[in-house]
Amino acid sequence: MINKEEAIKLAEKIHGHISPGVALGIRMCEIAYKYLKTEKRGRGITGIAETRVCIPDAMQAFAGTTPGNLNLIIKDYGKLALTLAIYDTREGYRVSLKKEASEVSKEVEKFIYRNGKLSKEEREKLVEIFINLDEKYFDIKKVRLTLNLEFKKESIEECSICRELQPKNYMKIVDNKPVCIMCLNGKYFET
Repeated sequence: MINKEEAIKLAEKIHGHISPGVALGIRMCEIAYKYLKTEKRGRGITGIAETRVCIPDAMQAFAGTTPGNLNLIIKDYGKLALTLAIYDTREGYRVSLKKEASEVSKEVEKFIYRNGKLSKEEREKLVEIFINLDEKYFDIKKVRLTLNLEFKKESIEECSICRELQPKNYMKIVDNKPVCIMCLNGKYFET
């Protein structure tokens, strides 16, 4: 298992700097690993981040989970929470920040409730607080993942509208023709 200092350095490279959210994510991973009692990293671990900001980068650094290996899943619920589980058993721990953490300092309260923009000094103080935050400020639950973690290679089909190729399971049949999700639901870009 990677040690905390190595994880912090790696997270800084991945994220570009150590933000309060990355520090919080590192601490959450550390707690989850304490309960998991494993040395596994990367492909033996599945991670679920419940926000798309900061915490997934901490998970990559600490647990070795990545979107490219399909073992870092982002379920953007906007929550300061993550789950780390053993891939084979699907058993793991969900770690979330309790509201009582807001009592630690005015900076933590400001961060949790998004009460204004944080100054550089507040961010630096939060990094120090979060990286060592007492475990009592986290809700730790033993969980079993119910997500389907299997990657199934589907055959490729052509969208009847845009003519791009996609796996069959990413297509919907409309008027007896395959239509990709983008053509069905709208693109995220303009040309």
